[in-house]
Amino acid sequence: MPRKTAKLAAAPLLAGGLLIAASTANAQASAVNGQKLAQRHCGACHAVSDLKSPLPGAPAFAKLYLRYPQGRLDQVLSEGMLSPASPPEEGSPQTHPRMPQVKFDDDQRADLKAYLLSLDPR
Repeated sequence: MPRKTAKLAAAPLLAGGLLIAASTANAQASAVNGQKLAQRHCGACHAVSDLKSPLPGAPAFAKLYLRYPQGRLDQVLSEGMLSPASPPEEGSPQTHPRMPQVKFDDDQRADLKAYLLSLDPR
């Protein structure tokens, strides 16, 4: 293959590699941001970095995955822990009986979810 053609053929591979590296960095950054959000908004009751929660009965985030089936994190978060992104058409949003609802924007939701998924060993 001529040298110029080889360089042109390598360009998409290089770009793809950079994209993968950037995606990995973004995923790590999101989990880090999610941990900060969890500490700020949930850490008064839940153990975010430790295994023992300040509030007895509040599950530690490190073991939270044991409370929901694999792939069902969105459902758990929408069951009253996070305010809905948009209000329901009828009635009130579902709330958790013992937790205040937290209002996050889409990026914050994604960050929190990335953090929680990073703790799930399944």
